[in-house]
Amino acid sequence: MRKARAVNAIKLLQEDHDYVKKAFRAFEKMDHEDGPAVHALVGQVCEALKAHAKVEEELFYPTVRKAIKDEDLMNEAEVEHDSAKSLIRQLERMKPDDPKYVATFTVLGEYVKHHVKEEESEIFPMARRRRVNLKSLGNKLMARKIELGP
Repeated sequence: MRKARAVNAIKLLQEDHDYVKKAFRAFEKMDHEDGPAVHALVGQVCEALKAHAKVEEELFYPTVRKAIKDEDLMNEAEVEHDSAKSLIRQLERMKPDDPKYVATFTVLGEYVKHHVKEEESEIFPMARRRRVNLKSLGNKLMARKIELGP
């Protein structure tokens, strides 16, 4: 039996980033009058974001926080997560025909794009420079994502 290859934590998180960026671009091109299609996309993205935030908050952020010693940067990332989770909760309580549904998802997309840019340009490079064991951390992230389910 072959041993499973280690997964790099940053690559795993970047795959999540790529997925949601594509989903937000698809949303921008959608007919927002098509309630069922919009609702389906919003639901998928919200579920993906919740799982992503959970593994970052439980595993990635605590490890990286210790390594990079930049409290302001890590605190800002956590506040951004809180804002995104608040918007997700709002969306989950709304119906697709709510006049603010599309606007709320659009704002969520703007928050997420900003957050992704900061993670990819600041947090990820610092984690690499501080020699965080990204393969070990990646395996933990993958295991947790599997536990959380689709």
